[in-house]
Amino acid sequence: MIEKYGRKGTELKGVFFTEGQIATGKSLGDASVSSDRQNISIELLKEKLADQALARGANAVDNWKYVQKGSVWSFSSTRWVMTGRFVQAEE
Repeated sequence: MIEKYGRKGTELKGVFFTEGQIATGKSLGDASVSSDRQNISIELLKEKLADQALARGANAVDNWKYVQKGSVWSFSSTRWVMTGRFVQAEE
């Protein structure tokens, strides 16, 4: 766990991830990625979100969270959903 932009979080590919909201910075839109299967590494999804953030010019994802969701058709078929907000954060 590291601290940046007044929040504690983690960093991957130069993108800072935090569950809280970063007060200093510009919002660049909503972030979302999901898996197509249940047994996928959270780190792989986080990498995809980091790639999306970098493509948008963001250096952080705040309000970051991930949950497992069941399918409407089959509750035994679940997937991971990761959401947040892309931010161009400043110290």
